[in-house]
Amino acid sequence: MFRHLMTGRDNQTHDLGRWSWLICTMAVLTHDAWQLKHAVVVDVQSLAIALSAVAAAHGIALGIKANTEPGGPNA
Repeated sequence: MFRHLMTGRDNQTHDLGRWSWLICTMAVLTHDAWQLKHAVVVDVQSLAIALSAVAAAHGIALGIKANTEPGGPNA
């Protein structure tokens, strides 16, 4: 399942955009977990905005490059 999420249409070629999405999402979640560990108040609205910005930016990027993937319509 993880390989399917991190590779392109051919399930062989690793996709930099998908890895970037995963790393950015984990960075936001790790930052907030660190704040919780140190008893800093986490603003849930800011967390939601950050996660939605990461998801939207990477979703748009993956959509733009969808036709360039191996096995795509332009292959």
